[in-house]
Amino acid sequence: MRSGLLRQFPEEIKEKIADNTIESYELRDVILKLIDKNPMFIIRAYLKTEDLRNILEEKDIEFIKNKLKSVITYEWIYFKFKKRIKEKMDIFIKDVAENFVRIILFEKKYEYNDKTDQIEEAGDYDINQYHELGDFLCEFEIALGNDIEDLKDTDNSSSFLSSIAENYIHVILKDLLMDIYEKRKKGFIDFFKLDKKLELSNRDFEELEYEVFEIFNTKFPILDRNNPVGAGEWLVSDALKMDVKLLYSLGKDIVSNNA
Repeated sequence: MRSGLLRQFPEEIKEKIADNTIESYELRDVILKLIDKNPMFIIRAYLKTEDLRNILEEKDIEFIKNKLKSVITYEWIYFKFKKRIKEKMDIFIKDVAENFVRIILFEKKYEYNDKTDQIEEAGDYDINQYHELGDFLCEFEIALGNDIEDLKDTDNSSSFLSSIAENYIHVILKDLLMDIYEKRKKGFIDFFKLDKKLELSNRDFEELEYEVFEIFNTKFPILDRNNPVGAGEWLVSDALKMDVKLLYSLGKDIVSNNA
């Protein structure tokens, strides 16, 4: 059994698993208790692996799956969050497109003049000079590849996109929590130990989102290279490859509608 899962069980259960003396129903009942008592207990990630199928009977695996469908846990929110980040990518792309177009329309281009050792205005941007967003940002964020003292306060391309990606991740988690609250209000209130008499405000959801995000970021006991709180890294990487003309076409309508 994988160490990440094994560590979560009580010592006596670990010993029985190691000795191959545990019964399917016994492990099932322990897992059900952990789901109820420890909202950070991770089991969903292992249900499809041979680790558990070598111990649990199919009927007990189905019993656990049904239990997971009926309760709200951090694990359940975690995987919902992870899935939704990918499902709502159009929001991120639109944000990138809008910010890109605002630069093209409203900001001047600057270039480093090696003769004067100065950053100088160089007119407007021409998107025909670029192919991917990464090409444009290498020029927009002039500091990339240079060690000029005057540029020490200039953001680089990753910081431009990282701020958009970070905002997107927080928006998605907040949206997910609001959705869960609307569809499973009683379970949501019980899980977060909220006052049943109060309707949650936008500020309440912002505070809950921050708490859940911090738990996923610092306390959630799961080894996952695709932890959704770190999604900004691959979001930025994907964004750098976006075609600037397609982004401009999408973004100009958004900017025009928001004007």
